[in-house]
Amino acid sequence: MKALRLVILLVLTAIVAAMLGLPSAVVAAPPSSVLILNSYDQGYSWTDGEVAGIRSGLDDVSGVQLSVEYLDWRRFPSQQNLDQVEKLLQTRYGVSRPDVLIVTDNPALDFALDYRSSLFAGVPIVFCGINDYRTSLLRGARDVTGVAEEIDPAGTLRLALRLHAHANYVYVITDFTEAGLAVRQTIQSVVPEFKDRATFTFSPDATVAGVMDAVAKLPSGTIILAAPFIRDRDGVFIDMPEFTAELARHTSLPIYGMYEHCLGQGIVGGVLTSAQLEGTQAGELATRILAGEPTGSMPVVTQLSTLVAFDWRKVQAFDIPVSSLPVGATVINRPVTILDTNRRLVVFTVVVILLLVLGIAFLAINDVRRERAEARALRLATAIEQAAEAIAITDPDGVVTYINPAFEHATGFPDVESRGRNIRGLLGDEVTAPLERREQEHLTTYDSWKKKITSVRKDGSLVELDLTVSPVRGPGGEVANYTYVGRDITQEAALEEQLRQSQKLEGIGLLAGGVAHDFNNILTGILGYANMLEPDAAPGSTMQEGLHVIQQAAERAAELTKQLLSFARRGKRQNITVDLNSTILEIVSLLTRTINKNITVTEHFDTDQATVLGDPGQLQQIVLNLAINGRDAMPQGGNLTFRTRRQRLNAEQLMPHPGAKPGVFVALSVSDTGIGIEKKNLRRIFEPFFTTKEAGQGTGMGLAMVYGIVKAHQGFIDVASEIDKGTTFTVYVPATDVVPATAHAAGLPRKGHGRILIVDDEEVVRKLAREMLRRAGYDVITATGTTEAVAWYRAHPHEADLVIIDMVMPGKDGQECFKALKAIDADVRAILSTGYGLDGHAQDTLDAGMVGYVQKPYHMEDLVTAVADALADRPA
Repeated sequence: MKALRLVILLVLTAIVAAMLGLPSAVVAAPPSSVLILNSYDQGYSWTDGEVAGIRSGLDDVSGVQLSVEYLDWRRFPSQQNLDQVEKLLQTRYGVSRPDVLIVTDNPALDFALDYRSSLFAGVPIVFCGINDYRTSLLRGARDVTGVAEEIDPAGTLRLALRLHAHANYVYVITDFTEAGLAVRQTIQSVVPEFKDRATFTFSPDATVAGVMDAVAKLPSGTIILAAPFIRDRDGVFIDMPEFTAELARHTSLPIYGMYEHCLGQGIVGGVLTSAQLEGTQAGELATRILAGEPTGSMPVVTQLSTLVAFDWRKVQAFDIPVSSLPVGATVINRPVTILDTNRRLVVFTVVVILLLVLGIAFLAINDVRRERAEARALRLATAIEQAAEAIAITDPDGVVTYINPAFEHATGFPDVESRGRNIRGLLGDEVTAPLERREQEHLTTYDSWKKKITSVRKDGSLVELDLTVSPVRGPGGEVANYTYVGRDITQEAALEEQLRQSQKLEGIGLLAGGVAHDFNNILTGILGYANMLEPDAAPGSTMQEGLHVIQQAAERAAELTKQLLSFARRGKRQNITVDLNSTILEIVSLLTRTINKNITVTEHFDTDQATVLGDPGQLQQIVLNLAINGRDAMPQGGNLTFRTRRQRLNAEQLMPHPGAKPGVFVALSVSDTGIGIEKKNLRRIFEPFFTTKEAGQGTGMGLAMVYGIVKAHQGFIDVASEIDKGTTFTVYVPATDVVPATAHAAGLPRKGHGRILIVDDEEVVRKLAREMLRRAGYDVITATGTTEAVAWYRAHPHEADLVIIDMVMPGKDGQECFKALKAIDADVRAILSTGYGLDGHAQDTLDAGMVGYVQKPYHMEDLVTAVADALADRPA
């Protein structure tokens, strides 16, 4: 007891003495700041390895303030990205610049040098991970040093060919990125060294799947050298460890690598470049700079970023004697020895005994804590049971131990069927990535894993989940369970896809409409002059025949522009009542005379009121085009079925169809039992000129025209298809109860008299219209645009009996021109001339008070008839 008191007294005395020896005030120096600027994104294994190494190299610096930023250059290699990063860094570090800037890989170094004056003036720069380092890369910049990345393909090939004496073939895999091509060139430069030992083949520019197929077909006696492959031909990114692991699953041949982060992911080994080693050396250089050493006195570090390393499991799999490995080589995944097992057992036993003693000592306290924990657990369980998100809990191997009601609703699997099953069986193979990563990397802890997945419900339907997988760690830090929390985004994803598709087709439609309008102006001159001059040619002459051929060609081109205008929703010329049942019967009557006899055509009308407002010719085109598509999809015969029905749709049902208004629709369905449409083509079938038919069998305008006509009639179209089962197109058009009117035949064109003012910015159109009307007996004045027309009309009020105005002109368009003329003469009479159809802006222009309309390109009789009709009903 006295000895114990003496010890306590001595300790207290030492503490008091230390406190008295402290200075009265300590002034703390501001912490040093280091900024790491990475070329690529967080989670990319190479970048994460460099950052981990840098942190290790900075361990000797106390109180350092470390910041990490990412350029994300792999996914966003654009100047816009660099400009945005510059603004971000200016905001964060413009006032307080770091003491040292560490950059990883070439894009970050280029960025730092390009923006040094604005962002990092006077800041020393340390780099690492620089491919193909040359002094010229620094552009003469001062206070820059770092670690040059070293690769040693020759060293790896020497090891591989020595360890596999019977191998005589080497297959080299690289991608075609800038870094991949540089490494490929380096490997090609060392190939001559091994020309007497093995034949070399380099992989082509291919997809990941293509590479895997090629590797699976390699002959025995082949060694695979996996060089950088992070982006395939289609632009799909893949991390190198993931890529080598996938290679190992597709071949039993030995795979050697060039980078340390692929070790343990399917490669045997090699002379490996280490991202962590490069980062550590860069961190040590930064530490020396922070200690006051001048950056200019530090040479760039070279030939220190590789190590010889192997995977024990692969060494054993290929029967490689351990004695043949280089002396000092690193070997991972070695099995533990008996001594290690016994030592752990002893430690475990001691820990268990101590825990038992502590458990007995604090038994009473634990009882109270247990009751409180049970209450908290009950509240937590209640919250999980009532959560809107689908929640599942699994053991470390992925076997389900719990699901909440929302999970049952999302997947369709009840609790009794879910418990005891692997989560893969409920949500699909995508959710096993966290488990596979843990097994491959021998991890006990890792961060949450997030991904949007598509899973199959019990009833076979698809559900999209925004899924987060998180580990639940035990007291020792080991993974005890996994929690899977998913938010059902099926409807949200469907709406996003519908919106993207609608915006895409809208953009194509605007382009198509503009092209069709300009083309119609050109065709107006060609078709009009040919039509006007043909009667003047000698009957049976070469000129008359040539003019007739020109008309035919121009009319075919005009038909193409009509199809483009239909797709662009600018082609509806009439707005009358149309009975879709009658339209179908007309098409069926036509088909029964022309369609193959092995195709059965039937119609089912579930309503007698299938009337809509629209253009009868265009609505007939919808039915005919869908029928022809159905016929072409059944080369061996089948059933072609037409149906109509009335259906009321509310706003919620119309959410996937932007622009459609709630109300009663007539649904017209055309179904076939043909070959079906592949899923990858469904989103493109309405694009102009997209077709899967052979050359000469289709232009790709049929469905595009159908889409445009339906949109022009304020409707929408759905398609459902299964391969080898058939396709159903369903067109929805707003219904009307107006009874169809009886059509009257148009009168023959007739000659007339009066003065006509033609306003058009196209010279050929002005000349053509003037000549046509003069031949019909009219006096014609022309103007090149609104300004000239208004000036003439103001100088000659009431002299023009009729004005023909082009709708689209530079400056002020046709509607503005008409308004300006009305301001001069309220009784001005005008007709509209346009390459677009009679809807949208054209219809608004007519509604402003115009008395007629003529569609470009037009024949002489079309123009003369439109003028005569407009003048016939003028007031006396």
